[in-house]
Amino acid sequence: MSNAKRSMENDGSRDKRPKIEDKSLNRQDAIMKARERIAQLKAQKSQNNPKPLIENRGKFRAEEEIKKEARGLNVELHPLLSGKADVLSTSSIENPNLQKVNKRGYQINPYLDSISQARPKRELEFNLKGKYIKEGNEIRRQQRLVELKKKIDSSTKKAGLEPDLSIREDLYKIEQPPLVEWWDEPFLVNGDYNNINQEAISMYIYHPIPINAPWEKHLPPLKPMYLTKKEIRKLRRNERFERNKEMQDKIKLGLEPPPPPKVKLSNLMNVLTSEAIKDPTAVEQRVRKEIEIRKQEHLAANESRKLSKEDKHAKIEAKYAKDLQKGYYTAVFVIDKLIHPSHKFKVDTNAKQLKLVGTVLYISDQFALVIVEGSEKNIKFYKKLMLNRIKWEESTIIDEEKVDLNGNKCRLLWEGQLKNLHFNKWTIFRANTEEFGVDYLRQFGLDNYLREAIVQIKTLNDLKVND
Repeated sequence: MSNAKRSMENDGSRDKRPKIEDKSLNRQDAIMKARERIAQLKAQKSQNNPKPLIENRGKFRAEEEIKKEARGLNVELHPLLSGKADVLSTSSIENPNLQKVNKRGYQINPYLDSISQARPKRELEFNLKGKYIKEGNEIRRQQRLVELKKKIDSSTKKAGLEPDLSIREDLYKIEQPPLVEWWDEPFLVNGDYNNINQEAISMYIYHPIPINAPWEKHLPPLKPMYLTKKEIRKLRRNERFERNKEMQDKIKLGLEPPPPPKVKLSNLMNVLTSEAIKDPTAVEQRVRKEIEIRKQEHLAANESRKLSKEDKHAKIEAKYAKDLQKGYYTAVFVIDKLIHPSHKFKVDTNAKQLKLVGTVLYISDQFALVIVEGSEKNIKFYKKLMLNRIKWEESTIIDEEKVDLNGNKCRLLWEGQLKNLHFNKWTIFRANTEEFGVDYLRQFGLDNYLREAIVQIKTLNDLKVND
C-alpha cells in the first residue's frame, strides 16, 4: 500500500508541474498578443496620418509628432505588461519637500507657514430677548408710514392739488413736515405721540451742538474781557515772582551777591540809619545820584525798544496786509458840493493814509462821487470820517467870495464786501458831463454807482421843489 501511495503522489506531483508552466505560457501569450495589438493600432494610425519628412530625425522631432506621442496609445507599456516583477511601489517614493504629521497622518508642505493645523472653534452667539420683536415693530411702522403717505397722495389727487408737471410746479412744492421729528423718535413707541416711552426720559438735558451762521465767519473776533485792577496787580505779581525766582535761589545758595538796597528820599533814614545820622548831606547827594542813574537807565531801555522809522512802516504794512486777508470791503459816498479846501484835503489825505484805493469823481458843478475800497477796519474808519467828523455845512471863502454851504450833505450810497478790488490806486477825476463820468466808471465795471447816484439826487431835488 505504501508503494501504491507513493506512486500516486509522484503522479500528482508530475501533474502539477505542467499546470504552472501552462499559466506562465498563457501570460506570455497574453503579453505578446497585447504587443501585437498595440503594433497594429500604431500601424493603422500612421497610415491614417502619414508623418512628414523631417531632416535629422535622430536629433529633432516635429512638433506634430511630439503632440501625437503625448496623447492616445503612443505611450510606453506598463511595467506589469512587460513581465518585470521588480516594480517599485508608489509608497516607497517619498517627496523631500513634504513632511509627515504624526497627529493627523497627512503630509503638508513645511514652506507654507500660513496653513493653520488647528481647526477654528465656533462660539455660540445668543440673540438678546426682544431683538426680532423690535425689528418686526420697526418694519410694521415703516409699512404704516408708507400706507399713510399713499393715502395722502391719493387725497391730493382727488382734490386736484397735485402739481402740474408741464409747468414744473413740482420744483416749487413745499415739503410737508415729517410725521415724526427725529428728536422725538427715541421717546415714542411706534412713532405715536400718544404712546410715550417713559423709560427713555431722564433728568439730563440734551444740548445740541450749535452751528454758526454763514455770515458769522466774516465777523471780527470777540474782544477778551477786561481784568479789574486787583486782578492786573495779582497777575503782574505772579509773573514777577516767576521771573525772579531763579535769581533768588542763586542768592540763597550764595552763587550771586544780593542786589544793593533801592534807596529813595522817602526811605533814606530807614535804610541808611547810621550813615544818614553821621553825614546826612553827603548821603542825600549820593541817593539823588542813584535816582538819576536809575532814571537814565529806564529811559535808555525805552529808547532801545523803540522801532526805527523803517521798522515802523514795515509793521504798519504787515498789519494792513493781515487785515486785507480777511476780505475786501467798499463804500460809496455822494457829496452835494465838494468845494471846501479843507474837505478836499481830508477826503484825499485820509484815503492815502489808510491805504485805500478808489476814486473821487467830480460831475461838473453838480455833485461828487467818492468810491473807496480796502480792508474792513480802514473802511469803517473812513466811513466815520465822511459821515460824522467832517462838518459839510461849514461855509468857506473861495476867490475872496464867501460860499454858503448850508444844506450840504454827504450820504452813504452803498457799502458791502467785494470778491476782488476794482481799482489799483487812488485817483481824482473830473467829468464835464454825466455821460463822460459813466464812460469813465464803465472801464472799472462800476457805472451803476453813478447811475444810482443821479437817480437819487433827482428824486431829492423833486421833493425839495414840491415842498
